[in-house]
Amino acid sequence: MLKQAFVLLLFFTSVQVACAQATSDPVEYMRFFITREADLSKKYLDYMSQVAHGNRARKMEKRRQELIAEIRQSLAEANRLRPFKGDATLRDAFKTYWDILYKVFNEDYDKIVDMEEIAEQSYDYMEAYLAAQEKAEEVLNEAHDKIQPAYNEFAKKHHVELIEGSETKLTKQMRQVSQVNSYYHTLFLIFFKSHKQEMYVIDALNRKDLNGLEQNRGTLLRYAQEGLQRLETIKTLNNDASLVNACRKVLEFHKEEAEEYLPGVNEFLLLSDEFEKTRKAFEAKPANRRTKEDIERYNATVNKYNAALTNSNKLLTTINARREKVVSEWNNTTQRFMDKHVPRAK
Repeated sequence: MLKQAFVLLLFFTSVQVACAQATSDPVEYMRFFITREADLSKKYLDYMSQVAHGNRARKMEKRRQELIAEIRQSLAEANRLRPFKGDATLRDAFKTYWDILYKVFNEDYDKIVDMEEIAEQSYDYMEAYLAAQEKAEEVLNEAHDKIQPAYNEFAKKHHVELIEGSETKLTKQMRQVSQVNSYYHTLFLIFFKSHKQEMYVIDALNRKDLNGLEQNRGTLLRYAQEGLQRLETIKTLNNDASLVNACRKVLEFHKEEAEEYLPGVNEFLLLSDEFEKTRKAFEAKPANRRTKEDIERYNATVNKYNAALTNSNKLLTTINARREKVVSEWNNTTQRFMDKHVPRAK
């Protein structure tokens, strides 16, 4: 199974609120928005963590709908909240943000969930699928960036002192999930481009398409070499090189497969094609007209073909075993990497 992960970056800077007025009304007013945003963020983190740990978005549909319902409830509560002493700036800032939040999860991610169903059909689909996630993240980040200035301005206007504190655990987790997913996506696309190309090689091999096999073999070699070069430019995440190394092993196998293994398979297919022509010609000749030389020549061709078939089967067995090993290691390493670096919502 190839894992894809969703990328979302939604966090709110942690603050401690100290009132410089006798009344605590502005503090309570501001606390409403902090509390609602914290509740939403917990659901964001739960959704992101579950998907990052291997759950497909389609299976997570219930949680997405719960998140949408939570956003809708926050908007309803904000709409019922009157402006603070005639000042609606903070309320309207959060309403605008939550409106965008609602649209992204209700509309954009509805399309993203559908895109997931076809993402593995081609590299272009996969790239578009991840690009759609990144675009959604960009929209959410831009919307969120407008909240903090409005929050600070409201506090200043109503004489509330904001004491900047360290990031909350939740905020750190949100940042961590985003960082890990972004890192993983980069490596996954390198892996997937070469992996998908190998599927085209296998398809051509199964169809005994000599031209298709040779063309796709050349492309596989190029993608593997390009991928290996790109890996040299990617730094480790938190000093963990396991995912880079697992990706490298897959690409090194693809490179070896294209350079050393597949030419031998191609030669067998050529020989097989020639053998079929020889067999048909031999069988088309009546038995009473076959000479001793015809029979000896045909038997020699059969022996040569059988020997080549044995060698080809051994070669394919080796290729399949190597492929299973490196892809399994990639998937297992991905799971361990996510378990290690992506926090689970609690």
